[in-house]
Amino acid sequence: MKSRSFRHSVYLLILFLNIGYVSNAQERNLMLKGTVRCSENYEYISFAQIKNEMLNLRSICNEQGDFSIPITKGDLLKITAIGYEDGFYIVEDTGIVLLNFPIQLKPRIYELKELTLTPYKTVLQFKHAFAQLQLANENSTTQLNFPPLTHIRLPSAEPGHLAPLELGGPITALYNTFSHKGKMEKKYRNLIETDTKMSLIKTRLSFPFVSSIVPIASNQELDDFIDFCQFNLEYLLAVSDYVLLSVIQEKYRKFNESKILKPALN
Repeated sequence: MKSRSFRHSVYLLILFLNIGYVSNAQERNLMLKGTVRCSENYEYISFAQIKNEMLNLRSICNEQGDFSIPITKGDLLKITAIGYEDGFYIVEDTGIVLLNFPIQLKPRIYELKELTLTPYKTVLQFKHAFAQLQLANENSTTQLNFPPLTHIRLPSAEPGHLAPLELGGPITALYNTFSHKGKMEKKYRNLIETDTKMSLIKTRLSFPFVSSIVPIASNQELDDFIDFCQFNLEYLLAVSDYVLLSVIQEKYRKFNESKILKPALN
């Protein structure tokens, strides 16, 4: 009799355990189905990811935003999609909504410091195109609307390149040095040399060229600007247009400051 009663108690215990297990299994087998939409225009969000953080399960929406994922009470769902803020939902009651559960995500605005569009799909394609790139002539400045570079050699300051050179003895040399005629010839050569240098400088610093960089209004202002800059001719003839551009901008800034200071000093 005692054996039968003990056996009956064991059967009841096993029955209660099976009922609890089946109930727990049914709860874990609940499927939440729904649709992910945009909160602003209620359009479908395709291929959004729904992750059950508690069960470590994932589900991907189809093109219409539909999804299904196993849930239990108290689970945390995380919904992510490109272009939208992450959404979080806590399953408080599994008996409320199991079908057509609505999920809405807020659009996310990405702020980019800089965006560069490129026709190349891969880095390898870019490297190949870069290797095949045909570089423009380094002397060409047509893209910046600058006049082309002009290579000019400065004439020698020796008198022979400016006027016929006459050789003579020491007396002739003293006469050419101290006589009025000699002084006038020397002054003439200096004037010719100065005019030649100014002509070369203006060839390099032409009005169209300079006025395209800084707001020079007239040729007179250009002459004042050139006098203010005191450019070294050899440097001016050797420097590239691109370096000269930045130099002119900096010189013009100081040129304007000097014009402002002059009335104040007076």
